[in-house]
Amino acid sequence: MDRALTVEEAVMRFYATGTSETHSWLLQIQASFEAWSFVWDLIEPTKSWEVQCFGATTLYSKLTKQWDQVPKNEYLVLKDRLLDGIKKTEAPMLVLSKLCQALAVVLINIQASEEGRKESKSLVEDVISNLSCDTPLMLDLLLRVLSALPVEFENCHGTTKTKIRQSLIASWQRVALLLLDVFSNLDHVVAGRNNQKIFLLGLECALSWLKLGEIPLEATSHLFKHFLQAALHYAPRREIDLEASSGWEVVQECLNLTLRNPALVSTPVLLWEWTEGLIWSVRQECGQAFYDILGTFGHAHSRTFLLALSGEGDEKKKWAAKQLVELLLECSELPGRYPTEERSSCIPFGFWYSLQDDFYVLDPPVEARALLALKPVYARLAQALLRKATLPLSAVEAGDEDDRELLRCYRQDAADTLAYCYNVLGVELLELLGQRLSQPPDNFDEWNQVESTLHAFKALSGSIESHERRYIPPLLSIVLSEIPYHRYPGEVLSSACTAIGAYAEWIGEHPDPWLEGCLRLVALGLAQGPVTATAASMALKDLARECGPHLAPLAPSVLETIGCTLPNVPPGGCVGLRLMYAAGKLLNSLPSTDLQLQHLDSTLGPCVRRLHELLQLPPSKARGSVVNQLKMATTLFSTLEGHVGKAVLDGLVPLFNRIVTDSEWGKDYMTLEAMHICVQKSLSSLPHPKAEARPLLLLLTTSYKTTPHPAALNLLRQLVLALGRDSCSIIAPVFAELNGYTLNGVAAIQTAGGNLSDLSDLLQAYLVLLAQICKKTSQLLLDIPQQIPETLRCGIACLSLPEVGIAKAAGSFLSHAIGQCPHLKTFIETFGQELVCTILRCVGGDVARCSLEPHAEVLLELCISYHQWTTQWLRVALSNANAPPVSQERKDTFIRDVLRVRRNKGRLCDILKDFGLVCRQSTPGLIQ
Repeated sequence: MDRALTVEEAVMRFYATGTSETHSWLLQIQASFEAWSFVWDLIEPTKSWEVQCFGATTLYSKLTKQWDQVPKNEYLVLKDRLLDGIKKTEAPMLVLSKLCQALAVVLINIQASEEGRKESKSLVEDVISNLSCDTPLMLDLLLRVLSALPVEFENCHGTTKTKIRQSLIASWQRVALLLLDVFSNLDHVVAGRNNQKIFLLGLECALSWLKLGEIPLEATSHLFKHFLQAALHYAPRREIDLEASSGWEVVQECLNLTLRNPALVSTPVLLWEWTEGLIWSVRQECGQAFYDILGTFGHAHSRTFLLALSGEGDEKKKWAAKQLVELLLECSELPGRYPTEERSSCIPFGFWYSLQDDFYVLDPPVEARALLALKPVYARLAQALLRKATLPLSAVEAGDEDDRELLRCYRQDAADTLAYCYNVLGVELLELLGQRLSQPPDNFDEWNQVESTLHAFKALSGSIESHERRYIPPLLSIVLSEIPYHRYPGEVLSSACTAIGAYAEWIGEHPDPWLEGCLRLVALGLAQGPVTATAASMALKDLARECGPHLAPLAPSVLETIGCTLPNVPPGGCVGLRLMYAAGKLLNSLPSTDLQLQHLDSTLGPCVRRLHELLQLPPSKARGSVVNQLKMATTLFSTLEGHVGKAVLDGLVPLFNRIVTDSEWGKDYMTLEAMHICVQKSLSSLPHPKAEARPLLLLLTTSYKTTPHPAALNLLRQLVLALGRDSCSIIAPVFAELNGYTLNGVAAIQTAGGNLSDLSDLLQAYLVLLAQICKKTSQLLLDIPQQIPETLRCGIACLSLPEVGIAKAAGSFLSHAIGQCPHLKTFIETFGQELVCTILRCVGGDVARCSLEPHAEVLLELCISYHQWTTQWLRVALSNANAPPVSQERKDTFIRDVLRVRRNKGRLCDILKDFGLVCRQSTPGLIQ
């Protein structure tokens, strides 16, 4: 049966049944080389539209993905055949459209070829001369081909892409002339259905070329008037219709790209002409639909408009700039709630930023005039943002989850913009906030106005200098004393606490009388419940961090508040962690250890009692809560100073012992990780770790032998660091036991034919521990001479694993063992040959070339410390029968290059990569 007929039947069968087997077969046919032989038969007009569509899609797919299969001498034949296919206008439009895309692919690839670069006629001229636009259908097809050229250019790759781009940009003037002719002839009848289709194709063609970027502005300028007229035609009359019109989306993007053209700054006459035209269009009708275009235009040329506002230039320019700013102000002031009632008021945020940013770099005389022009603008803007950024009063106003997220983002943008307003208005904005907060409320139901003002006050914290003492004190006084929080929902108090946290640094520099009042307000927030607890805990953490030296007189009462709050903290959140951080700072501020111990129970006590309760439950029910309580204890350790750390650890050790000896909790991975991290953090708070850390050693050994955990080895590493030279006498028995236990586990896996990668996290922590011991306390290794051979073998084996983290850890261990442990010399000489063979196996293909840095590190240490041995080891490894079939000359060169490098690890790594590439290009083989 003819192959084309077989494919045709398969296509019809697929459209009839939609089976996945048929679909897979058709995809294989599309990708096959033989598809070139029958694809043209499928496009014949006599075939069904389904078959023609498959044929056109197949042709396009092969041209885009398998162009290299087309012989160079058939390029022009292929182009002519496609042109003939397109001119057969009886084909379905879907087929013709795909053929237009295919022709664009061919033209781009011809242009990229050497023959195409010699051709004097441009791509566009070639298309226009071959596709006459004497009928609407042919004009339609011509526009489709022209639209596809920039798209297919973006899909192409290679060194000639820059030249193709230059050729396309040079052709833009000819395309623009064609589009100008299309738009001029159709403007007056754009409402006609057929004409509207071609007009829209013209816009899509223009957009495709505009996306190239940096196209000549002169040619584009003739189209701007038509873009604007099209925008007036397509613009939706109601905001709800904004996404309904594809024509509007296309012309909107055309205008945005045109108005963003950086060359427009160099042609001020054109810029102001377009500004006036745009303003006139917006004022005529459809103002809200144009806000995105106005925002893009203003943002791109904000400096030009700012200079015009400041009086540089004639009054006409100043008027135009004022009008544009006024329109964007109207956008920011839109009535209704964002985003449930309107979604445009967010558009000018970028413009307001760039306008004040440009203001900062003006020269003094111009700056003064610009400030006079900008102050009333930003004053109005601040009023609008305070109104628009209010929280919804009800769930109905809030909308769905997406609406709430949009409002959250809007409020953050509004807060940032209010900071820009402060850069222009200065203290006038603080006065406005003070007036709003000090006005007695007419209606307590309008609480969101108060919350919005507090939100704005917080937003300005990053812009206000710490030495400001005129406006911040009265504002803080209002926040702390004059707002009736009991009459408002919790959101108001939450916003007040957030503001207090934002000004924590200022309060730390001016603690009297503000710190006490702030802590009272935060305590109120903690006591109010979950709505305010998050913001209050964040504020307390900030105050504790910034005001440490001044906390002592107030610490007892705040610690009591923390103690009352902790039992009610929801599990899994960050409130408890922040409270523990603050508790640690507050305990540090107390003048004596006795006072610290006296108040310790109010913070650590709830945590200990909760852990006692939770550990009576199985891990499946209480794992998350136990981990959270352990994290809270860890946070407390991270902030504690002085002698109180020992008392905290003593309170927790019984719980730790209970965890590791329990048949279920002692095997729970997450709980053990949290426990070991907590113990690790406690080391820094122990005044005498040599004596006080001893109880932890038995805990560590018991836990690791029950469930080997990476965090346990990390803890042992920290103990080695904390104890320093004393670690040899204290930790040696523990290290010997844990090292032997780990090696036995590795041996068991290797004997059973298992994969060491299954223990990747554990082995990485183990090797990092060994590297640390080699660097700091290598005597620990001498205490276990019988284990050293297997320890080195484990490091060598891990060097071959694909996980980068393990390989790096293995490289670090081995390089430190070679370079910093001279007493291991006998062992290194024994295992050196095995180590070098392993490194060369990795170089030869066992490990990715991009991951050879650890191997270079080890080999470099061998070259430095065991130079003569390394020469011998390299020669033996490369003379092995299973070595890659690289020439002897190449092997000798490699050995010389390796031995010549004595310090530069990067250079040696490059040598290994180059040799690895040579090995991979040869017949694969492993070096034994």
